[in-house]
Amino acid sequence: MPTTFLSYARRFLATAVLATGAAVLARGSYARHLRQGTVAGPGSTVTVDDGIQLHTDVEDHADARLTIVFVHGFAASSQEFHEQRAALRGAGRLVLFDHRGHGSSGWGRYRRATIDQLGHDLGQVIDAQPATIPIVLVSHSMGGMATLALAKQRPELFTERIAAVALLSTAAGRLPATNMPRQTAQAMVRTHLATVAAWALWLTAPLIDVIAPFRRQWGQRWLLHKLFGEQGPPEKAAGLVEDMWIGTPMSMASAFYPAFVSYNVPAALDVLDDIPVLVLAGTNDRVIPSERSENLAQQIDSAELVLVEGAGHMVNLTHPGKVNKALRELVDRAQP
Repeated sequence: MPTTFLSYARRFLATAVLATGAAVLARGSYARHLRQGTVAGPGSTVTVDDGIQLHTDVEDHADARLTIVFVHGFAASSQEFHEQRAALRGAGRLVLFDHRGHGSSGWGRYRRATIDQLGHDLGQVIDAQPATIPIVLVSHSMGGMATLALAKQRPELFTERIAAVALLSTAAGRLPATNMPRQTAQAMVRTHLATVAAWALWLTAPLIDVIAPFRRQWGQRWLLHKLFGEQGPPEKAAGLVEDMWIGTPMSMASAFYPAFVSYNVPAALDVLDDIPVLVLAGTNDRVIPSERSENLAQQIDSAELVLVEGAGHMVNLTHPGKVNKALRELVDRAQP
């Protein structure tokens, strides 16, 4: 057995032990950890079929020929698209919504925290839009995964209703391989240690919430370094990301960890071959390396690949000019 595999195995077993301690130290937080709150915050909502209300924000546009739906990433909210919202205002109806457990949306049982469920939710957000107006999906990170999950679940939408797709800083699967050597990642998944580790992290989440790392300077430094890369974020973008991560309790966000381990939908890429697709990433993405976007573009016949030199994972916040230009061109290609 490779030394690297044993090293990772020891780390994850240690995490499982810590999880037990967290259950004792943070037991007062576990009622909140397991709670189900279906009701969204103030504003418009789309109620999905398990009763969860998804907070939505719709900007109608007279004589709109397109509906542009924004699908945000992990531990974020629809606010991450504020630059793109401003740039595309007037190009069509704008629909922004928060994933379950994120932003102002409701939260269901933790076993529904899966990428497939997010794809299902996205489909119901689309179903709530006017059926006669084509849709452009603008998705980032986990939002891109939800988009690809939807393509696998309901491929007919991508011929009948969805006119174009933007996949920003995302991947079609095998996420453990982005953070460790491929052979090690494969061994972790094959032996189910990656899944055990993900559940261990979920168990420790209430303790992490008590520590509140993203309210502390060391946690904020780690977060910004991870999401923005070497160039660092503009001050406004840094504040927005910190607010979104603080506003997404680890008790909720961590429920998605096991889903990231099992996520793998390469077959869904064929569904996108006949519509305009933008694949965009920063070359210094520390969360999902840009090589994964290059791989996506190679597998989608209609894809245009845009790499933003030096940008990190939150490329839509750090380089809005380049991202917005690419999105406007995609919207132009999608016009009926």
